[in-house]
Amino acid sequence: MLTEQRRQLILNEVQRNGQVRTKDLSDGFGVSEVTVRADLEMLDRKGLLTKIHGGAVTRTTDSTSAAFATRMQTNLEAKKRIARAAVEFFEDNQSVIFDGGSTLLQVAMQLPPVNNVVLATTAMNVVQHLMHRPGLDVHMIGGRVYPDTISTLITDAEAALGGLVAHQVFVGAHAIDSSLDVVDVSEDVARTKRNLVRMARRVVLLADSSKWGISATSKAFSLSSVDLVITDDGLPDTIRSQLDRIGTQVIYA
Repeated sequence: MLTEQRRQLILNEVQRNGQVRTKDLSDGFGVSEVTVRADLEMLDRKGLLTKIHGGAVTRTTDSTSAAFATRMQTNLEAKKRIARAAVEFFEDNQSVIFDGGSTLLQVAMQLPPVNNVVLATTAMNVVQHLMHRPGLDVHMIGGRVYPDTISTLITDAEAALGGLVAHQVFVGAHAIDSSLDVVDVSEDVARTKRNLVRMARRVVLLADSSKWGISATSKAFSLSSVDLVITDDGLPDTIRSQLDRIGTQVIYA
């Protein structure tokens, strides 16, 4: 394959998915990571994408996409394992709500074929990834756009969701504090998560081990509202003991 052909394929992949990883491109093209980094540097210099640590993202007028892609790389393998565990709980003929965030995007990327599933989400990148998938009826939940998570913020859940009561909601977390409350630095984001949780019969929290034991100003909801926690095996024993005491079902991916 000619260099220009490879670079065009890389650009196509960035435009389709919003980001690429150096290692994935190296494996896919059968070339070294040094070669891929040179490709990305050239495409960056031409203004066709933005090179970041470990890969590249769509070129934007600000750093939002780059910042999100950097978060995607944080604890990436743990997030992938969490996502693989989460997709096991998808069933046909259900309605599902998706929160925004890097772990939820991983779930969308690993979602197997489904039939007759209504999926409503605040995450613009989840919509972009799933909107052409057969078997899915994808709905974007309206609201003010929050660039940090590339998602919308809900102030009026009834108006935003049209009375939808979902079978399940898959929700992420900025942090879970020492009281086992899901917390965020933004009250708007915390309120949105709270509204999403209220609209579902079953709540599944996806949070890798780096999110636990961290404080923030705004409480979204307590783990007492959660039916299932999916995290990774790096969670400290002290927090595992807390979860055991409150009786929350936990999967360590």
